[in-house]
Amino acid sequence: MKLTDKRFWIFEALSLICGELTFCIAAGAWFALSQVNWFSEWIFQLPVVLCWGLGAFFSWLTSKSANNITFRTYIWTICVYLALTIYNVSNGYASINGWYILFGIGCAIVSLPAFVLMTIIYAKINQTTNNTKAIGLVLLTALPLVFINFMGRNLGIGEANMIKDVANEVIVMVDNFKDKNGRLPIGLNEIGTPFEEINETYEYKGYIFYYEPRKDGFYYLTITFGPDENYCYESKNKSWIWDCDSAQVEMYKKYDIENDIDDETDQ
Repeated sequence: MKLTDKRFWIFEALSLICGELTFCIAAGAWFALSQVNWFSEWIFQLPVVLCWGLGAFFSWLTSKSANNITFRTYIWTICVYLALTIYNVSNGYASINGWYILFGIGCAIVSLPAFVLMTIIYAKINQTTNNTKAIGLVLLTALPLVFINFMGRNLGIGEANMIKDVANEVIVMVDNFKDKNGRLPIGLNEIGTPFEEINETYEYKGYIFYYEPRKDGFYYLTITFGPDENYCYESKNKSWIWDCDSAQVEMYKKYDIENDIDDETDQ
């Protein structure tokens, strides 16, 4: 079918709404399971919405008629998401590989309600020749999802933000120690009594920290909890990687050190 057809843009808008519904279901389920709030994270939301948008684009472009186009869009969307998953895994993007793989496995299941919604709304759109009414129906469908997304941002700060808040307290303590003494602490126990050492790790406010000073005056701070889930902070660039296993954290550190060596060589 032709992309110049006005109905294509209505169908494309509907597919983006389906992507938003898929994200809301996934984000809601994940918050219920882990207390980690995805609603304010575009890095999770945008790929899902774009996959549905691309799925609709390819479906419309390769279809000769509108028969079963919603099912074809559903299949194309899964294919696009799997392709994106393979691309990210092959490029070793450590901070989000786990999430792409996890969601890639259940993408077809999580997307089923969106497929049902698309089928129902598209059938109603086809019953009218008035494009204005069709657009109005699509916008009306979008309103509840906009509300859900807005409310989702206020579900709570989420476990991830709680972890980051506690970690920032430790970061401030380490930086203050460095400013006062002209060096990094050898271990967090040098800072004072809040830290209880447990086999080279430190417990603070219910979280386990692993502190690793570097020779260049910077440090890594890793918050670790099971099963093998880590949040790692790198003080030089003040950057985080989230929800990674130990191998991904080591890969991150190795990549970071290699970049530092390249920068020094360039200079």
